Amino acid sequence: LCLMMMVPLLIIFGCSNDRLPQEVTAEEKRLEIVLKENPTTGYSWTMDDFDTTVLQLEKDEYSASPTEGTVGSGGTHLYRFTGQKEGNVTLTFRYYRNWESKDTAIEVRSYSIFVSDNGKIQSVDVKNKE
Repeated sequence: LCLMMMVPLLIIFGCSNDRLPQEVTAEEKRLEIVLKENPTTGYSWTMDDFDTTVLQLEKDEYSASPTEGTVGSGGTHLYRFTGQKEGNVTLTFRYYRNWESKDTAIEVRSYSIFVSDNGKIQSVDVKNKE
């Protein structure tokens, strides 16, 4: 009886894509964050330093939208990570013009990630959104 009650709780409170912010995908040891970006405005996403022993950056790539060729159209910036070892790490992204100070960011997104001992992404929480 106890086991039958525990399974639904594990499903509800586990790391599921339904509970993650729209721009975040977490599956097993892989974490992806996709942010809308329009470099034609001079603004782009920049990531602050983080503990690379817990998460390793695999991909940092901008892709233009399918309407490529349309003046001023933006796209998305993909950040892909792999869990390495147990620990907590905070990823902070700032949307600003790289010739200006980070303090001038018009948007800041921070995510608190917990990685389990086998490298699996256990939880992703939005710390703040501006």
